[in-house]
Amino acid sequence: MNSMRTPKTPKTPKTPKVDADLSKGEESGVIKSAKRVLEVFEFFAERRRPISVGELAAALNYPQSSSSVLLKSLVKLRYLDYDRNARLYAPTMRVALLGGWVHDQLFTEASLSKVIDGLHEASGQTVMLGMRNDAYVQYIYLVQGANTEIPWYIKPGSLRPLARSALGKVLLSRETDVNAMLLLRRINAEESDPANRVPSADLLRELDMIRQQGYAYTEGTVNPSAGVIAIELPTPASQPPMAVGIGAAIEVLRANRQTYLDMLREAVAPYQLKPQR
Repeated sequence: MNSMRTPKTPKTPKTPKVDADLSKGEESGVIKSAKRVLEVFEFFAERRRPISVGELAAALNYPQSSSSVLLKSLVKLRYLDYDRNARLYAPTMRVALLGGWVHDQLFTEASLSKVIDGLHEASGQTVMLGMRNDAYVQYIYLVQGANTEIPWYIKPGSLRPLARSALGKVLLSRETDVNAMLLLRRINAEESDPANRVPSADLLRELDMIRQQGYAYTEGTVNPSAGVIAIELPTPASQPPMAVGIGAAIEVLRANRQTYLDMLREAVAPYQLKPQR
C-alpha cells in the first residue's frame, strides 16, 4: 500500500466580483448607488418634467423595487418632491443649488445662490435658505458669517422643527391655525426636553404677528447668543415652501433689525414679481 500522499493542487485565485454595470466597459471603482443617483438627476435634466417610478425604471433599466427605494430616499432628503395624487416625482430647488454656483460664476448674476451670497456680502452675517420638509425646516443653502464672537455653525441639510426656528415659523404661518396646531402636537411629542416644547397659545400669537408683519424674528432658539430674522421666499406651486433669513449675534440683530429686513425684502422682490405657475 502506497503511503505517499498526492500533492495538493494549488488553488486558483478567485476572480474579484465585478459589478454588473462595471462589466459593460465602464471604469472600475464606480459605486453603483452613487452612479444611479447621478443618473436619476441626469434623467430629470433630459426629460424636464415630473416622472413616475415605472418610467425611470424602464428608461434606465433599473429594477422597479430599487427605483422606488431610491426615489423615496431622495424625497426624504428633499432633493425630490412627490405628488401623491399624480404619483410623480420632481426635483426641488435643493438640486438646482448643488451646482448653481458653478453656473453663476460663468453666466449669470441673478440666480438664487447669487441672491444668498449677495445678502451675506451686504450684511456680513450668516444667511440661510430653508425648505419645508414635513414638520421641519431643512437648511439647504447657507453662507456662514465670519463672526467669531459666537460659536455658531449650521450644517447644510440639517433639520429644525418648524415651531422652533425663525425660518420654520415663517413656513408654519402659511398653514391654517388648525393645521399648525396638528403639526405642533407632533413636534412637541417628538421633543424629549420639556423645556423645548412650545406652548400652543404662544405659537398662535406669534403666527398671527408673522402673518401681519410679513416676517419672523427669534432670539436664542438655536444659539443663546444669536437670533434670526426671516421672510418667505415665494416659490412655484410645484416646489416646497421656502424661507430665507439672516442670523447674527443678538445685539447686532437688534441694532440692524430694520436694515436686515429691508435687505431680505429687496432680495426676494424679483421672485414676488415673477408670475407663479
